[in-house]
Amino acid sequence: MGQIFYSCAYDIENRTCCVYAADKFHANCYSFSGSVFSVHYLLRQKPYRIMWGGDEVRDCYDLSKVSKTEDLLGLSTYLEFEESDLTDPESEFKGCLDKVKFIYDNSKRWKKIKVWDDAKKYFNMDITHCVKYENFLVNHTQKLAIDMADYYNQSRALDESKEAYAIDLIPVLTETGGGSAMAFIQGIAEDTTEQLAGGWCGDLLQIVDRLPDGYSLINCCFTELHGKLNYCHIMFGSNKDGFLLKNDKGDLFKGAMLNFYGKRGPLSQIKVQKTKKSVKFIPVFVIQEEPDYHA
Repeated sequence: MGQIFYSCAYDIENRTCCVYAADKFHANCYSFSGSVFSVHYLLRQKPYRIMWGGDEVRDCYDLSKVSKTEDLLGLSTYLEFEESDLTDPESEFKGCLDKVKFIYDNSKRWKKIKVWDDAKKYFNMDITHCVKYENFLVNHTQKLAIDMADYYNQSRALDESKEAYAIDLIPVLTETGGGSAMAFIQGIAEDTTEQLAGGWCGDLLQIVDRLPDGYSLINCCFTELHGKLNYCHIMFGSNKDGFLLKNDKGDLFKGAMLNFYGKRGPLSQIKVQKTKKSVKFIPVFVIQEEPDYHA
């Protein structure tokens, strides 16, 4: 079936949380998704810890990797355990019983709020079909920030109907593991910063008007191959040799596939092949020149 994810915004101090089932990661990680616009809305009101939590983390092997109390509290907003999981001597969770008990006990202490309708109205989603990529997404835990307009400019894509969208940065930055790999399964653009995936999971985030003093601005781009090819083809076309351009400066688009471990394969340029009925994008490996150690 595949791993199911939940968008979780939680306030440890006030014990409030907003949780929505977000289906499989690559089904609801986009700029038009309900779980996304709900989290964006909340972060424009006040800081929340954010976790795009997968249900496979309940496996004892994955739970053993969770050490921070703030993250265990995040898991308690959406994971469910039975009392028998705590008392059965043959329970599959006997190797991480302390964490299961912590999640079980704290899952009953949250006041859950719903903001879907308010968020949808706030962003005028029926008309815009997109959250606002303005201002800064800041990470108060790590003192980092991302310019959201810059993120969108780098990451936006076009669907088959030529409507713009983007993989949203928040689900990828805050996922518990395995989700972004599915979003990138057909490949990524060269500029994608896939190494950032999951690095902000459970951190205290907020969307603010100005970059706070002492915060470092980092580059962030998450864009899968198919939609980005459509975008670049429509917006910039190809050069005289038929290779896809990535901007209006004449730079060539390059993409790559990720292997099972999330590591990049070789870069490819994209040859555009047009027929009367369709456009094909054909990858052509970029030959990397070996350094001349004798020079």
